[in-house]
Amino acid sequence: MAWISTLIARFALPALLSAALACGAPSAARAADSISEQDAHAIGVQAYLYFYPLVTMDLTRKQLTNVVKPEGISAPMNTFANIPAYPTADMKVVVRPNFDTLYSSAWLDLTNEPVIVSVPDTQGRYYLLPMLDMWTDVFASPGWRTTGTEAGDFAVTPPGWTGSLPAGVVRIDAPTPYVWIIGRTKTDGPADYAAVNKIQAG
Repeated sequence: MAWISTLIARFALPALLSAALACGAPSAARAADSISEQDAHAIGVQAYLYFYPLVTMDLTRKQLTNVVKPEGISAPMNTFANIPAYPTADMKVVVRPNFDTLYSSAWLDLTNEPVIVSVPDTQGRYYLLPMLDMWTDVFASPGWRTTGTEAGDFAVTPPGWTGSLPAGVVRIDAPTPYVWIIGRTKTDGPADYAAVNKIQAG
């Protein structure tokens, strides 16, 4: 979790300063004074809330990638886990899952290099591949509404990456070195599973 320490170092000072100002510090001179226990507690709470998504997302990542091959909704890093049927009522990894789409989930590891995500031609079928950074924010969502339904290749690049990409590959800059894709493909009931499973396999 060294990358979390780096992010905390990068964002902690602004976060703590903002928290201190929110607690009523009138000037920079106040920072030099000792603060009350109440103010220290308030700053600590704000810092905890600010960084909490990083911790929970990393726990989720480790839980869902701790396998050697795809199993259910779990898969190794940089590998899609394609769910072949609608989620059951007891599925709790994703809060309130859809019941009109089939899921394709993947965690990307960008710590060494970009990862190229390829999508097949869905022949007009609605799909989306929302990409979440470790703050839980969706920063890109290739799919029917944004990029169309033809086949395509998307290079998800780590923060600060400056290399070159092959021709025809669309660049997507990720804010964090790990990314969670929670893909969905429209499915018209169990009779439609086979057609959607073929798209998922692509």
